Amino acid sequence: MIQHLHAKLVCSSCKGVLAQSEALLQCCNCDAVYTIDDRYISMLDRREQVTYPSEWNRKEAEIRDYSEISNSLALSGIGRFATFLNYGYVPDGSEQHAVIEPDDAWNRNSFKLLLETVGRTEIRGRQVIDIGCGRGGNIAALSKYFKPLYIVGLDICPANITYCNAKSRGGESFYLVGDAENIPFADESFDVVLNIESAHAYPNRSRFYEEVYRIMRGGGVFLYTELMLGDQVAHNVRLLEEAGLSVIRNQDVTSNVLLSCDESAKQRTGTQGIASNAKASTNIGDINDFIALPGSKKYEEMKAGTREYRMMNLVKRE
Repeated sequence: MIQHLHAKLVCSSCKGVLAQSEALLQCCNCDAVYTIDDRYISMLDRREQVTYPSEWNRKEAEIRDYSEISNSLALSGIGRFATFLNYGYVPDGSEQHAVIEPDDAWNRNSFKLLLETVGRTEIRGRQVIDIGCGRGGNIAALSKYFKPLYIVGLDICPANITYCNAKSRGGESFYLVGDAENIPFADESFDVVLNIESAHAYPNRSRFYEEVYRIMRGGGVFLYTELMLGDQVAHNVRLLEEAGLSVIRNQDVTSNVLLSCDESAKQRTGTQGIASNAKASTNIGDINDFIALPGSKKYEEMKAGTREYRMMNLVKRE
């Protein structure tokens, strides 16, 4: 299966064919070079530092922040449990879509958010990619409960992919370092694309949406959540539709996410929580805002309605 996935890899930049040596992948068309070592394959095209310096700087900032979070979790001793970093979901009486209930006590709310995002989407036997896979919680859960044919985890942060590869037992999952705006897979490679709480960090959102459309097969599904500025929701939907995707679900679940933030606050601010440990061991400016703790800017904006947490399902028409 892994050999099959390697065959689908293409140049991130021009989508050209790749030639492999022991420690490198080189594009036969544009000469881009990608590295292979015992921890991960990196499909980042470093030439972007010159061609798109401002966008690259934003991406490097994200890599730095998540690397520090990963290091903080490792130092705290809870790293092996902290496989999800999303805000989570708590039911509030509104319509729910999950077909199973979470059984993970430590990550229950985060797991519930994934299950609500998936809803009734058919995963079994399908080819799946999680873009912005973070620490692999989504992939582990999808593999255990939904049985995809295989699932790829793509994340721009090498520390996240190193963690995932160290934790993974192989089989149907495959992780690599890559950029959501320059996805290193051939056209129509996947049946299901997942993206949870990641797109806010992408400098060029429309390019990301176009890449999602390109790698999806006809009839494929895009499972997507994001905390959006309220006045940008309609604009983002328009960009998705302009990329060729059709919206079949667009649900405001802000109230559910706020309930989760409230419920998770004690755990995340305790002596072993991510907030306490990150403050001591990272340079992230406002970790409370990063994880939307009550009282933080993001939390208060959700509460006031100026930010909306959107849960979407979209399809690529056949």
